[in-house]
Amino acid sequence: MNNDEIGTEEEQPKRNIWNLFLGIAFLGYGSFRLYQKTQSQDPDTFGMILAIGFIVFGIYDLYKYYKGQ
Repeated sequence: MNNDEIGTEEEQPKRNIWNLFLGIAFLGYGSFRLYQKTQSQDPDTFGMILAIGFIVFGIYDLYKYYKGQ
């Protein structure tokens, strides 16, 4: 192995596939729940906050995946 091969291996970030799956799942579930909460007649503030939390956590997981942490 020469130095060129080692350099190319270190430049590629290692991506955790679980971050991708969980990010998509949390983003989808949070969006679905937020849609349900906005379409209902009775206001549920805690449910909306929880759904927004799922969306934010999903975006954070996708960010971690694409950044390669």
